[in-house]
Amino acid sequence: MKPYSYSTQKGILSASMFIDISRPITSGMVVYPGNPGVKINTVRSASEGLTGLSEITLGSHTGTHIDTLLHIDPSGSGTEVYPLDQYIGDAEVVEIASGITSISAQDIPPTSSQRILLKTKNSYTDIDVFDPDFVALTEDGAKELLRRNIVLVGIDGPSIKKKGVADAVHELFLRNNIVVVEGLLLAEAISGQYTLMCLPLPISTIDGVPVRAVLSYAN
Repeated sequence: MKPYSYSTQKGILSASMFIDISRPITSGMVVYPGNPGVKINTVRSASEGLTGLSEITLGSHTGTHIDTLLHIDPSGSGTEVYPLDQYIGDAEVVEIASGITSISAQDIPPTSSQRILLKTKNSYTDIDVFDPDFVALTEDGAKELLRRNIVLVGIDGPSIKKKGVADAVHELFLRNNIVVVEGLLLAEAISGQYTLMCLPLPISTIDGVPVRAVLSYAN
């Protein structure tokens, strides 16, 4: 997957400004254990007098997605609590050392942005295989990011908390209206400052929803 940009002057795509950090959604792709699988079926093919039509079935936490409070609290809110400008703006890609599998406060270098994207060895694993030992945040790491007054946190793993661990991480972020983006693909993004554009599908009262996430180089 190569970064690309659109030039309004030339009207063509060229490899320069934008990096797509979304995982591609494909029929039969790997999902988190217990989540619905992805099915993309052709209802009808385009032919003379008819338009093509497909049916897409997928879980709310498929690929690159955000979580909402409804993910952990049945009486919680959905995406409606997040203003659009929380998803768009200055962001920082922070690279975590390759030997770390549980990110604690001491593992997170100094940052200056309110939107932090954690790049780990997850970005270099086979996207067609689920790794149960994916890199994720600890409760201590989550508290450290809250102390930095973030408004959005993203990670390149299927979840921001370790599989099988008590879920204090989601609690800390979602109850403080922090946008949580999971399933990012950051292999092409070196550490540093960017502008993030990360828009969810416009579905409000839901526990999670896929997003298209793109970075552009900061000026």
